[in-house]
Formats: sequence, C-alpha cells, structure tokens
Amino acid sequence: MPLFKNRYQTESNRLKNWDYSSEAIYFITLVAQNRECIFGAIDDNKMILNDNGKIIETELLKSITIRERWFFHNWVIMPNHIHLLVEIISSSEVETHCSASLPSASLQLESESHSESKPQKLSRKPNSISSFVAIFKSVTTKQINVIMNYDANTIWQSNYHDHIVRNYNSFDTIYHYIKNNPKNWNTDSINSSSE
Repeated sequence: MPLFKNRYQTESNRLKNWDYSSEAIYFITLVAQNRECIFGAIDDNKMILNDNGKIIETELLKSITIRERWFFHNWVIMPNHIHLLVEIISSSEVETHCSASLPSASLQLESESHSESKPQKLSRKPNSISSFVAIFKSVTTKQINVIMNYDANTIWQSNYHDHIVRNYNSFDTIYHYIKNNPKNWNTDSINSSSE
C-alpha cells in the first residue's frame, strides 16, 4: 500500500476513468462503522427506525428533493447500512423522471495528464456520487453525534460500495434485492450477527 505524507493511502474501489457524475444508474451501499446496528432494528420483517435512522431517512428525503438530475429508484435503511439505487439523468430528461432508462455501457475516458511521480490531488466533482456520499456522511455524522453524545469522526466505514448498473436484468435484480432486504436481514452478509 503506498504512503503519502507518512500515511497509508486507501486504494479506491471506484472504476478507473469513469465519470461518477455522468448519466448512469448506480447501486450504492454505505455501511456503519464496525457494522454497528445504530439505525434501528428489524421486527417482523420490517425496518423500525430509531432516532438515528430517522436522521438518515430525513437526509435521504432532502437529497431526493434537492437533486434535480438524480432519480432515486429505490432505497432502504437497514440496521447498519443503507442501499440506494440512483439514476443520474441528463437535464433534458429531468421533467420525465424516466423509469430505468439505462445508458449505454460505454466508459467515458478522462484525460490522464498527471505525472506518475506526484500523487494525484483528489477532488470531488460536483453532482457526483462521491460528492453526494461525502456530504451525506458528514451531515448525518454530525447530527447523530449530537443525539448519541458521540465524539466520533464518522459513524460510517471509510469507503462505500458502488456498482454501475449495465442492463435491465441487473436493475430488476438490484431493485428487488433492496425491496426485500428487511425480509432477508437474517441472511444478509452485512448483518454482523448472521456470521
């Protein structure tokens, strides 16, 4: 693992040369630090939000409202993680909020003019998945720290999982996976008690 300023750098899980603000459908998962169940509990196959979970829900609903180029096809808050199925659409499609119009799977290449000897300065593109995740994690961490009387840097794991949805079969599978996540909590790989 490379060192930068005497610290280990975490390798990115992002797809190289993909513009994460471009038109596509993204399946995103954010997991609580140490997989702690701090957002609520599953009861009778339903997610019951606690105060922390209600903060997550409020911030997600705000995100849905303010992001005009984003369409949230499906999402769920679980005891220790959230799943989102989000589509970034072009400004000409904003009014229609198309249902699962999948873009072509071609990758948009970014120029790679940076030097190999210098570490590339990381910056988040506005309206990108990484920008959304960073803001969402920051806002929810601050609010939950107040409620739980924490003094944590974050309540979230440092990274997040993303998947670019390439076809309708994949979209349908992910959509129903999110919908049925509370029902399948006992066998969920993110459920630390199921290990």
